Amino acid sequence: MAHLSVVRAVEDRLKDGFTGCPVYVENEVSETPTNATAWALLDFPWSRADWITADEFQEEGGFRVVVAVPRRDGAHRARSWLDEIAALFRGQSFEGVQCYAPQSASSDDQSERGAYFRLSLTVPYEFIITE
Repeated sequence: MAHLSVVRAVEDRLKDGFTGCPVYVENEVSETPTNATAWALLDFPWSRADWITADEFQEEGGFRVVVAVPRRDGAHRARSWLDEIAALFRGQSFEGVQCYAPQSASSDDQSERGAYFRLSLTVPYEFIITE
């Protein structure tokens, strides 16, 4: 589970720096938006922490941004937005979060479900937790 400081820092940076479509965070909405417009979802699918000194722990993890666009609109707009989002985080350090190189936008056999086509990227990060 990602440290709350990481979640808040990433959420703030994404919502402040990206205006292409509404951005939701995990468990913020209970259903997929139904107004057939694009949207993005930020979640934190993995992290782990190691004890590095008496009062410091190093968290390594990845956060994912999923962009959903209406089906049959093509994927170029979503890929463009994900490129923009990747640039917000690529090699950046903010509020103690060190981001590394995001993966390129990807899709899979589950990308086309319901009214939307989904693409995602994952950004690896590190964060030092001090106790």
